[in-house]
Amino acid sequence: MGESSRVSLVVFFKKEEQLHDALSCFDLNDFKEKDVLVKLHMGEMRNRYYVKPGFVEKVVSELKKLGSHPFLFDTTVAYRGPRETKEGYKRVARLHGFSEKKIGCPIVIGEQGVPKTVEGRVFEVAEEINNVSHIAAITHVKGHIQAGFGGAIKNFGMGGVTKESKEMIHRGCEPVYDKSKCTLCGKCAEICLFHAIKVKKQ
Repeated sequence: MGESSRVSLVVFFKKEEQLHDALSCFDLNDFKEKDVLVKLHMGEMRNRYYVKPGFVEKVVSELKKLGSHPFLFDTTVAYRGPRETKEGYKRVARLHGFSEKKIGCPIVIGEQGVPKTVEGRVFEVAEEINNVSHIAAITHVKGHIQAGFGGAIKNFGMGGVTKESKEMIHRGCEPVYDKSKCTLCGKCAEICLFHAIKVKKQ
């Protein structure tokens, strides 16, 4: 995301060794001498599904060749675990090989947000995302129980907001029961994969 209004809708598939060639498909002049937030998920404890630090270091190196000032960024999580605090997340990141020494740029974990209204709903976007003019996304794609798969949109939509907004987004997925509209037909119970709904005809 840069200052120009041009947006590429083309997806390029390249091997990791061809990163420099892949980046040459884009006009990166807009990133010269800029602070660049590199948004990524640095992995969960006991989980190997994240973009590996060797690849991330290559992206950071290419940005630095432009005179950019990149920093890796993610936010704390809403659920219990080491990544629920800045310090805990940084420990997990180091265990996975994401350190300033190895990657060549600062590692920043955000917790504070700036309120933004989208379609009448208020979300707290991470301060760091709000305050920077240039962003590069490094995203691993994975299966998602509701969306089919999660990728770059989820990297920002869930990973770019505060804990409070994460919780609010997840609450929006909860089923809503409106007694005035229920006819006791039992369709909801039939389609529930977990057999969690019981309909009593009384």
